[in-house]
Amino acid sequence: MPQSSRRKFKRRTVLAGIGASLTLPWMESLGRPAGATEATAAPVRFGTLVFANGVNPYEWWAKGEGDQLQLSRTLRPLQPFRRDITVLNELHVFNNTSGPHWPLFSNMLSGAQFKPTLLPRGAESIDQVIARHTGKLTPVPSLVLAVEPAESGLRGGVPSVYYGTMSWSSPNTPIPPEVYPRAVFDRLFDTSGLLRQHSVLDAVLEQTKTVDRNLSARDHRKLEEFQNSVRELELRIERATSENRLEGWRPSLSEPNMDRPPETLPQDVREHMKMMLDLLLLAWQMDKTRVATLIFNRDVSHMKFGFLDGVLNDQLHGISHHKDDKEKLASYQRINQFHVEQFAYLLSKMSQIDEGNGTTMLDNVILLFGSNMFNGDSHDGRNLPLVLAGHGGVGLPGGRAIDFSSKPEEQQRACNLYLSIAQLMGVSLPSFGDSVGPLDELIWRSRRRGALE
Repeated sequence: MPQSSRRKFKRRTVLAGIGASLTLPWMESLGRPAGATEATAAPVRFGTLVFANGVNPYEWWAKGEGDQLQLSRTLRPLQPFRRDITVLNELHVFNNTSGPHWPLFSNMLSGAQFKPTLLPRGAESIDQVIARHTGKLTPVPSLVLAVEPAESGLRGGVPSVYYGTMSWSSPNTPIPPEVYPRAVFDRLFDTSGLLRQHSVLDAVLEQTKTVDRNLSARDHRKLEEFQNSVRELELRIERATSENRLEGWRPSLSEPNMDRPPETLPQDVREHMKMMLDLLLLAWQMDKTRVATLIFNRDVSHMKFGFLDGVLNDQLHGISHHKDDKEKLASYQRINQFHVEQFAYLLSKMSQIDEGNGTTMLDNVILLFGSNMFNGDSHDGRNLPLVLAGHGGVGLPGGRAIDFSSKPEEQQRACNLYLSIAQLMGVSLPSFGDSVGPLDELIWRSRRRGALE
């Protein structure tokens, strides 16, 4: 690293050490700098919010368009945002349309065909594909969060990770979700460890200079790859510890607007969910990451919702096996609606965050919300209950209910949706999973500006 850069870093280190942030918030009076380009627009973020064990099939539907979009009782909390959402019907993960729980959860974002092996084996999920691209521009490549703690060991003869993990960075690497709010907060805002890591990286790069002289051509290429990865880490650390942007888009917050959470796991489900949603929102607001996945509850969930009026104080998994029992169906519907209310809470918060150029955060996000199966009683994976929200940098319309039931099977694959989202996020991806092409029904116009700028 040049001496001048080292001096800058030391100065920034002092500032970071006293808790100051150099990121200026977006201010209307600053406007667009002369000669500025499209980079003055806010980046597009991608988020996935998942609840497990399906839905009451009689109370999940939408029809109409625009202001005339009609929503079922379960989806009614989204009524204020009907122009910002698209309800999707009859999309499925082609490889797993029904059966036991374990093949119907962990592959929801990858479309992989899982087999009952003792070691986890899947495929890279769409959130991590996108994070490989957008993560180069943020301190944290992606957040993978959950509310219900995962189980360990085996369940039903397969790794229990299949029941609680959706994000995979490679076919052999599931990413365990973080359930502790404090750990999430510290990962986003505690830079002391990064500063130490930066000095280590400097020393490593210095050592490679002496090694370079005695290497074969093949080893030289390997060393170059290693050096590039180290430099990429240095850039990420620079971003994390000194985000001073002199022009262009600026995050709407310059420092956290919430206290550091307690060390213990929240015991109130409502408090825990809200805290994770607030952390996700804060990470996007401060541009700490642009990709996040939040799992409200794992498959075969033990979570109870007796705090809701009229809801049985039984485990969610048991309630989902309703056998058309009226009392269980009523509880099931109310629990589904509770999850929709959490989603609506996030949309409401985002709609109030001004990001300049006449946009809010809700204009600059693509959110995928839903469950890994339709009717939890029959483990029906043929129709994933999914809602898209946000406008993807105003390239994605809302106010629609799109039904794919009359389409050929290959056009009903959820991987077509994931491919569409990746392309909207600016990722050049010819295919994903078992996709046959993007969903043309989703795109408003060909404008593409976003996550990689």
